[in-house]
Amino acid sequence: MDNSYNELKSITDKYYTDGQMPPYYIFIELLKKYNINIRNKDGFLVECTFSIPKSKNNSIALGIRYQKIDGTPTEDLFLFQKNKQIKKYYNGRQELELPEYLGTHKGPFTTR
Repeated sequence: MDNSYNELKSITDKYYTDGQMPPYYIFIELLKKYNINIRNKDGFLVECTFSIPKSKNNSIALGIRYQKIDGTPTEDLFLFQKNKQIKKYYNGRQELELPEYLGTHKGPFTTR
């Protein structure tokens, strides 16, 4: 059974309890644990975000935001669902399954 949702939930629950955003590498290590590598050839990591999708129960979306070499901001989204494998969304594909994320693939993004 895939436990990625429970692992991410324990990280995000801590944020909601103490108000401290976890360091980005915790999210990157979790993705690596499930054989997902983040992009590094066409840009650099700017920030990691998470949110709770309204259209999917028992799920958490993890956004990895980048600045491309040409200056364009972009985001890859990973959907963690209870008892399911992580779904990867690239190139704005999340908009097809998660309509509330319409337009979130491209920035500009605001950082905290």
